[in-house]
Amino acid sequence: MAFTHHHLLIFALCILYVESADPSAQICNQNSNTTTSEITKNIDAVLTTLVKTASESGYSATSSGSDQARIFGLAQCRGDVPSEECSSCIQTAAKEIKTMCPDRVDARIWYEYCLIRYNTENFFGQVDTYGVIYANVENVTDPKTFNSALGALMDRINTKASAPGNKGIAKDKTKLSDFETLYALSQCTRDLSQLSCRQCLAIAVGNNFPNFCGNKKGCRVIYSSCYVRYELYPFYFPLDGQKLALESSLKKNYISVVKKP
Repeated sequence: MAFTHHHLLIFALCILYVESADPSAQICNQNSNTTTSEITKNIDAVLTTLVKTASESGYSATSSGSDQARIFGLAQCRGDVPSEECSSCIQTAAKEIKTMCPDRVDARIWYEYCLIRYNTENFFGQVDTYGVIYANVENVTDPKTFNSALGALMDRINTKASAPGNKGIAKDKTKLSDFETLYALSQCTRDLSQLSCRQCLAIAVGNNFPNFCGNKKGCRVIYSSCYVRYELYPFYFPLDGQKLALESSLKKNYISVVKKP
């Protein structure tokens, strides 16, 4: 389905950022209830737990409170990210999510290296395709060869990501020519079952790669339950400083859209 400015106006429930120091996106669901003092206390308790446990293990899911004031929260780092960068990202996300989404009981924030979300509804184990898509504005020069290689690569890493023991993540690359390599990464939040992980990744690729990402040099689908990305440059760890600088300089080449499920 083609996305127009009209769709963007309808779907724009958050402000999108592309600088590395800012979040990739945040969604403050305006249809969710406003917080009460008890809910606010439970949000604070959940965020405190998420920061402590996710900073140590790269993932945490917890809840606090009871009845309608109960808050469910989840935090996760991208699985290839070193622990120091993971901890820093989680701490920043926990601080900023309340600032950017004040008085909302359904809030989500994504950075390049991590995500945090919370809600009064129990979302654990549920496939959630609410999120953001980024696509490079430039097209590849040989779409047929590129799309064939991309399809095979995504099939391979999506299968690996949903396999037991892989913690919902897989990354790989494939050579397109002597001078060009395609890199890709897939990840699910760890609360999903293997079947749900495969479902989320299949939706992320199937619904967006042929349309919004079609023939683009790079694309990211950042859902609440899973993440897929491909680029014509190395973006996943281990990275050296030169490659990180390259990624930062290329961010201006991307357009984005909020995607409702």
